[in-house]
This record gives sequence, structure tokens and C-alpha cells, in this order.
Amino acid sequence: MSYCVNCGVELDDSAKKCALCSTPVINPNALIAPEEAVDPFPVRMVIPAGVRRRYAAFIASMVFLIPNIVCLVINLIFNFGYLWATYINATSVIIWLLFVFPFLLKKPKSYYIIPIDAVGVILYTAVFYSVQRGEGWLFKLAIPLILVVAAFAFSVVECIKRKGLDWPLLVTLILLQFSVVSFAVELLFRYYYSIKMLPVVSIVIFACCVALAAFFISVKRNKRLRAWLLRKFFI
Repeated sequence: MSYCVNCGVELDDSAKKCALCSTPVINPNALIAPEEAVDPFPVRMVIPAGVRRRYAAFIASMVFLIPNIVCLVINLIFNFGYLWATYINATSVIIWLLFVFPFLLKKPKSYYIIPIDAVGVILYTAVFYSVQRGEGWLFKLAIPLILVVAAFAFSVVECIKRKGLDWPLLVTLILLQFSVVSFAVELLFRYYYSIKMLPVVSIVIFACCVALAAFFISVKRNKRLRAWLLRKFFI
């Protein structure tokens, strides 16, 4: 065991310089050549992926937060008759909630991330509804639409997460779910605008989705067709 000649700190046998004062280590009696020795600690600090992800999310949060505070303060000082910073703040919050917030969590789960996003979008819509003084579209149209889209997103994520589903079956399930969502969306619009016609658009979407689903089911069942697709398109 050797010690630094400058500061007296204990040195590892493989040390090329003092870890405290960076004084070069010269030991003529060393059995291992300095270039062959293994460093006692890594030269580069390795940050775990989870910590690195949360650190990036924290920096992004600061990038969102500071300009929004500045805009709000300027709006309060120089009042132009309305709070224009409300639009900037609300938009920044919903973007942060959708794209940054999941990275702050250690293990984000769809069963609480998607409901939180849905509530955030509803509150975001409510801000504009209150500012513009809407006439009932928030509760009759906007909130039901947001809930339908959130349910569709949750269903798609859960299908993707399920193990054992090959891609033809997965695409088929997503297409069928999308056709059901199209029916729900069109019915909501027809209810809000009091339209009593048949849901033509959703019927067309449903027919297209069924045709595509039939194609993907045939791909799943026909091994020769599936092998040809794999060979030609690498899917």
C-alpha cells in the first residue's frame, strides 16, 4: 500500500495519480505496469437510465415553468383588459402533463396516466369554455368526446402490452375498436346538433375497418401469405 507524497492520502495499487490532489504516482517497485492496472473507480460516471430520464423531465419542467411565470407576471403588471397569459399557461400545462409528467414517474402505468391526462384535457377545455362563455358544448359534447378517446387510448395501450398477440391480431383488434369509437363520436355530434339521419360516416369507417380486419385475419391464418409478407416487407 502506498501513499501520496504530496497530501498523504492512501492510494490504490492501480492509481496513476492521486484522487485528491492529482499528483502523479511513481512507484518503481510496483509489480503491475500502470497501463495494465485496472482503475479502482470508473473514469466516467454512469447514471442509471431511470434517473437520467427523470432528470431530463425535471429540466423540461423548468423550461415550461419559468417562461409561464414570466408571462403571468407581465400580464398582471401590464393588464390589457384580459388575462392573455391564461391561454399560454393552460396550453403549457396540458403539454407538460401529456409529454413530460410520465417521465417523472419511476414506473408509469396506463391505468392512472390516461385518466390523469383525460382530467387534464377536460380542465384545459373548461378554461377555454369559461373564457369564451360557451353555450353548453362542454358537458354535452367536449367531456363525452374526451372520455371516449381516453377509453380508446387505454384499450389500445392494454392490447399492445398484452403478450402473445401477434401483429395481425393486434391490428385487427385496434381497427375494430376504432370503428366502435367512430360510432360513438358521430352519435355524440348528432345528439349535440340534433341530427336525425343515419350515422353514414361511421358506417363507412366501420365497413373499411371490417374489410381491413378480414385481410389481417386472413394473413394470420394463411401461413404462406404471412411468410411471403415477412420475406418481402420484413414485417
